[in-house]
Amino acid sequence: MIFYCYSEIDDSSIESRLGDADYSYYFVLKGFVPLLEKLGSVVTISCIDDEFLQQYTQSVENGEDCYLLAFAPPHKVPFDLPCTVIPVFAWEYSSIPNREFINDPKDSWCNALEHFGQAITHSSYAKAVVKRDMQTDFNIESIPCPLWDKYARLRDQASERAAIKECKIVLGTAVIDSWNFAIDSETISPASQIARPMGTAPPSDEPCESIQIDFGKASPDYMLVGFYPPEGWGAWSRTASPWIMLPSVLSGQVRLKISLNAHGNNIGREINMQIGDQTVQLIPQRDVVELEFDLDIKQPSNFIAFSNLDISAKRTPADPRTIGIGISSLSIESRNGEQVSASSPAKPNTIRHDIRLKGVVYTSIFNPRDGRKNWEDILTAFCWAFRDQEDVTLILKMTYKDMSGYLDDIFGLFCQLHPFKCRVVVVHGYISGADYDALISATSYIVNASRSEGQCLPLMEYMSCGVPAIAPDNTAMADYICSNSAFIVESTPEPHYWPHDPQQIFTTLWYRPSWESLHKAYRDSYELANASQERYRSMSMQAWKNQYEYCSSDVLSNRLAAFLNSINEH
Repeated sequence: MIFYCYSEIDDSSIESRLGDADYSYYFVLKGFVPLLEKLGSVVTISCIDDEFLQQYTQSVENGEDCYLLAFAPPHKVPFDLPCTVIPVFAWEYSSIPNREFINDPKDSWCNALEHFGQAITHSSYAKAVVKRDMQTDFNIESIPCPLWDKYARLRDQASERAAIKECKIVLGTAVIDSWNFAIDSETISPASQIARPMGTAPPSDEPCESIQIDFGKASPDYMLVGFYPPEGWGAWSRTASPWIMLPSVLSGQVRLKISLNAHGNNIGREINMQIGDQTVQLIPQRDVVELEFDLDIKQPSNFIAFSNLDISAKRTPADPRTIGIGISSLSIESRNGEQVSASSPAKPNTIRHDIRLKGVVYTSIFNPRDGRKNWEDILTAFCWAFRDQEDVTLILKMTYKDMSGYLDDIFGLFCQLHPFKCRVVVVHGYISGADYDALISATSYIVNASRSEGQCLPLMEYMSCGVPAIAPDNTAMADYICSNSAFIVESTPEPHYWPHDPQQIFTTLWYRPSWESLHKAYRDSYELANASQERYRSMSMQAWKNQYEYCSSDVLSNRLAAFLNSINEH
């Protein structure tokens, strides 16, 4: 028996595609491979082309039972394939698409599924929705991604794992730590004591990265904080202490050129600009001028911070902005004249960031651009629950490739939530398997506040390792979130639209989690962690037992074999 497993995203593209539509199907495919290998051989493909079809045809002619498992939404699987196709898809809404959107029959999943004749989904909720909406005895089975077996080593450590943490983890990616920033209700800026919160500087005997930035257009290679959006010529500052996050850490002797102007009381005013241990004074004028400085940066940094701005100039209804200075461009080069584009930042593997954790640690993993994830409630309820306590940390692991796509939202919420003593650590992008395991071991509770889930791989992974949860019990999570292993967040249905519906008509339902219930779950989980290690370990053991019943190979292998037999019988 041969299983051809297709996903558009493969090993070579996952890091650059993180957060793109359907990126999680890559991880589902990877999780399915060990289960499929129990029944036959597995060939993974990232393109359904002539080469694959020739290989498939040859295997059939050799007498092999062959299946194409397409890890993709049904409407994205080609119809005209001369092979047995099994769409493997996640679904998390109360109905499946049943109409064409743009004159394509595949837009209706009812048409697509009827064409293929069978499918695999990942929850009893999704299975029931499909069977009801197909209005036939459609051949579909619920087979979650079989993750449980993968985490035997971490699960064996669960009985010794304490709810109260005191440990250090080292992550090879960018990290933003709320304790490294000065926060008030108006602005956020790097605290003076931090040198390089994003990573590790290159050795001091190497030249600094050279950078060329045009602030008239947005780019993922730098971050403007405390500025208004780009306007073509450049960008105006918005706060009294704006700053720039550069794509690379700078150190050593550099030549910096900056083109800027000023508004209101800042015209002719002495403005401070700081990089690491170096501070220089700027005197901007009404018109854009270029200023040049030779600096010797001994304290490596990837921040340029401005201070002493005056934003008290009179505002008008036509332009109510709090404008200080405007920046047009920035050039930083090593003193030997090397020039490197800002699109070539320091390689991710040069970054190693130490995070020391103490107390109760909550972790949540999600794509911040996915509207289902409701991550703002996760952050606001945490800061409100623990605003006066320093012994709690929330780690937000962002599965998204572009930090500029969410960091401004994070910083904005930090300011709105000020003051709070609890700690929030944002971990950006793709991390290695070893780093991911370390994050699991350092976590007291895994947190989810989704409006709907197709299965939720991070929640399943952490609970398979014996980490109790805070989560709703809606959609797919109803299969494994129970009060014996989780603090359940209440949720109620509300109207929504199918995610690929261009008209966004309210034709289905998802769930609205209760912020009050999430806030209470934080408080209750914290009290349990501090009051009873025995109760915490009981929840931990029940968490991995529930996941065994949901996503272990022992449970799923017979179910998959029976499903394949049902296809052959047809």
